Amino acid sequence: MKGRLWSLLILTVVLAGCSANAQTKAASGTGETIIVGTGNAYPPFVYLDENNELTGYDVAVLKEVDHRLPDYSFQYESMDFKTILTALSSDHIQLAAHQYAENEERKAKYLYAKTGYTDFTMYITQDQAHLSNVNTLDDLAGKKVFASAGSNAAYLLETYNQTHPTPIEIVYNEGSNEVTVKGLQNGTADAVLMTKFDIAKLNKQFQANLVATGEPVKKAKTYFLFAKENTKLQSAVDQALTDMIKDGTLRKLSIQYLGEDYTT
Repeated sequence: MKGRLWSLLILTVVLAGCSANAQTKAASGTGETIIVGTGNAYPPFVYLDENNELTGYDVAVLKEVDHRLPDYSFQYESMDFKTILTALSSDHIQLAAHQYAENEERKAKYLYAKTGYTDFTMYITQDQAHLSNVNTLDDLAGKKVFASAGSNAAYLLETYNQTHPTPIEIVYNEGSNEVTVKGLQNGTADAVLMTKFDIAKLNKQFQANLVATGEPVKKAKTYFLFAKENTKLQSAVDQALTDMIKDGTLRKLSIQYLGEDYTT
């Protein structure tokens, strides 16, 4: 009994010390400053709330990571999606966050975290009223497919076209989600590549009937990105994410911001 009480006392002291360290860091602003570059128009992952404050799942995950890293202090800078990695290349930011899945082009330029924080498995997605016999990327050859320039989906389609004689016609769409939904409904494009989370989100938001067809075209997770040489920061963030997975914090954040556990 005494042994158990002694163990509980030690645990209480340790937890109190961790809390005090986090509070001291927050109050003093100590630790190496890390500028995090992210977007501002991709809810619920990252967006500006009614008070023009940056929020969303990615932001909440990073704030928890920051809380666990006494040697660093994160500051956030929102920008257009297309400029985030340019800012990372120029060292204007030290960490990029915008639901980045792995691809070879990015891996050649940047350092990926080793621990993913969201599932990003993509499916061919069509409007229910305009279904065609499309189950694989090969079935999309000669068809029109929406994609945002620089996105994970665009890279996948572009890579496919480089090695196949009949290309997929990529319709680069920089419009809103509403434009994407209406384009699928009116035949502007035959399909789009999406995660099941995004399909459910758009169906709810626009009372649409988008459906995933076939098996996943790409199984993936999303990761934070760093400059190639910044292995120290990468290692620290990876450890924090690993701990968050083990203690259930990442799952709780996913349920809070995304509605379900999209971490596995």
